[in-house]
Order: sequence, then structure tokens, then C-alpha cells
Amino acid sequence: MKNIAEVKAAFAALPERVTAAQIAEATGRAHIHNWAKDPTFPGGKADFGGRTVYRDRDAVLEWYADQSFTRTDRPGPRDLTAKVLSVQPTQVLLDTLELADLLDLTRRAVNKYAERYPAEKAEDPFPPADDNGKRSWSQVRAWFLRKSDPLPVADESGARDWADLRAWLLKRATDGSEPVDGRIYLDELGLTTGQRDVVERARLARTAGSNTPVEWLAEVLHLEEPGQTEWLSDLLDLEDAAQVALRPQAAAAPAKESRRLGASALAREFGLNIESLKHYARAYTPDKVEDPFPAKDSRRTRDVAEVRDWLIRNRKIQPAEPTEAPADA
Repeated sequence: MKNIAEVKAAFAALPERVTAAQIAEATGRAHIHNWAKDPTFPGGKADFGGRTVYRDRDAVLEWYADQSFTRTDRPGPRDLTAKVLSVQPTQVLLDTLELADLLDLTRRAVNKYAERYPAEKAEDPFPPADDNGKRSWSQVRAWFLRKSDPLPVADESGARDWADLRAWLLKRATDGSEPVDGRIYLDELGLTTGQRDVVERARLARTAGSNTPVEWLAEVLHLEEPGQTEWLSDLLDLEDAAQVALRPQAAAAPAKESRRLGASALAREFGLNIESLKHYARAYTPDKVEDPFPAKDSRRTRDVAEVRDWLIRNRKIQPAEPTEAPADA
């Protein structure tokens, strides 16, 4: 089922006189049998000697926009913005049933989104499932938010105003930047929900012909560590980027044990305040303690695994899994 913005865009591409099939396709329905029975629905005329009925396009759109089911603020599965923004899943990848439970939808409703917006037909397809039937929550979240906040309309030349596009790209950029219950949710790419929202919006903008500089994206996303700009560029340019996003190790060249980040990225990684990390670096030095905070290299980055082990050893964070805790000496 399309939202009102999508329906208006579809109607704009139709001729002045439209058929039932064209109306159904533009509104995302299988047919309009019930609408045609409504006495307020615009009437039409059959073509000469034929059975096809043609109706006034603008009159049909006006009727459609007046219907209660097109309201974006009505309760139910049509507008999930409030629900999507309020939930806090603990898992990164969710299957259909888990998504349905999280969003108070039926399993059929989730499947319907996948059927209605397939990758081979839709400009903005519903996020695909991986081989285990799971989808990225941050990707699904970003998709639902875009349905009620579509890409700015292009002008007659196909171009979009950069100020409008920039504001749209960054509309939810700060989402997930504050800790919840002491932790910041990071998805399968190591991004906050706000960062992932920007990435997914930028990918859609590129698909629609509006490019965005990778260097600018990397800067606003605070992806300033070595190799991250190239990784972001690959993620945006790959035709099957949505599937690659579900397998981040294939896109990120460095192995997990040699991954290095700067102070800001480390703070996000462990859900800590950056001032806390700076304090550890100043207070736990080799000349003061036997277990100093991991040193930074010439690029001002630290090994993620070493920092994690140090934080756990010194009881600054809890291990994610019991097996991650070091054995007692």
C-alpha cells in the first residue's frame, strides 16, 4: 500500500483520463471494485464501442486524498513512524516474526511490504532478508521513516535543490547517538540508527539521480578513520549494497582483531562518553600504573580489541558475553 506522497507522484505521470487499472496501479491496489461502487467516486465514460471506462485523473486523485484511509496520522499499520521511533530492539538482525512482534504488526503485513516493494521493481525496495531470513533493524527502521518522509521532488530538469536534499539526508542523523540504559545501539555495520538512516537516504538519492559527495557524508557521519571513506563509497555504489550490508565483514577489509578507531568512534563503539576515554588515557599511563590504557598510533587510533579487553579488565564496561571476560590470573 502506497502512502499519499507516492500516490500523488504516480498520478502526476498518468494521462488526463485514466482507467481502473491505472488507478489501481498508481494507488498500489489490486483493483478498485469497491471504490467504483461508492456514489462519491468520480464517474467515467467508456471509449467508443469499448468497455474500458475512463475517469478524470485529477477528480480521482482529489477523491482519493479525501478518504480517511489516506491520512498519515491515522492509527494502524499505515503510519508506523511513532512506533518505529519508540522501540528499542536488543537484536541487530530480526526475522519476519520478530519484526512483526516489535512493530505490533501481523506476520502477513511484514511479508506484504516485501511483496509490494521488491528489489527488482521498486525504486526504494523493502530491505531484503539474508540467507537466514533476517533483516537489518536499522535498515528496516530507515525504510519505514522514509515512507512518511519521501525524497524531495526534483525540478523539471531532474535536479534537486541541494539545501532541501541536505536537510532531508540529515533529518534523523542524530538518532541513537545518546545511550539507552548505558549503551548505544550499533547495527551490523557498527553504525548508530541515525548514521544508518543517512546512509540509506544517500543510497536512495543516488538511485534517483542525485549524487552526494562521499567525503561530505563521511564527515557528517564522523567516519574519519583510515579506510572508512572508501568503505562508505563501496557501500553506496554496490548494486547489491543492501545484501552486502548484511555481511559487513565482506565490505570492511580490516580483520576484526586489527580494527582501529579514533577517540570519537571508540566512544560510540562502547557506549561511553568521549571525555571518559580521554580521562582513561591521561590517568592510566605507563608511568602511573602497571596496566596502562592502550596507546594510540601515529594516526591517533587505537586497537578496538585491546581497548575492549582493557575496559573489561578494569571494570569500566561489562563483557558482552561471559566468554569474553579474561580468565583469572
